[in-house]
Amino acid sequence: MKNKNQLGFLIILAAAIFSALAFVIFPAMKINDRQSINQPDQVVQDFYTWYLAYDGNPLVDKAYQSSSFLSTDFITFLDDFTQAEMRYDPILCAQDKPTEINTSQAQVSGAQASVEVSTSLAGHQFTVELVQIDNAWLMNRVICQP
Repeated sequence: MKNKNQLGFLIILAAAIFSALAFVIFPAMKINDRQSINQPDQVVQDFYTWYLAYDGNPLVDKAYQSSSFLSTDFITFLDDFTQAEMRYDPILCAQDKPTEINTSQAQVSGAQASVEVSTSLAGHQFTVELVQIDNAWLMNRVICQP
């Protein structure tokens, strides 16, 4: 009988620990992740990391449409852009796909920010403009350098 009581106690203790993790610790970790992602330069870095790793062409597949990093205005622009013959990638400002990107520290002015991006392609740079909507930074436009 004593072993059954100890086993029952251990089960209740394990359930209490799991509940604490599930309802207190894990959500707090998620909030911290969102806060780090909510920095404009980190948003750009995370988006391009996904974009470059995408298996296939995210423009042709329209995979960008479900991105939580892009504003609805930018998604609409990309939808319109992909209706015509694409001569370059408006997200990468290039015909070729670089192997990596580097972001500068964001320049923030109120609810707008810009991040300078350089890539592994020689001399290749562009600017990403972001807007803050509901406390989240979203990519709103890519400005290609001439």
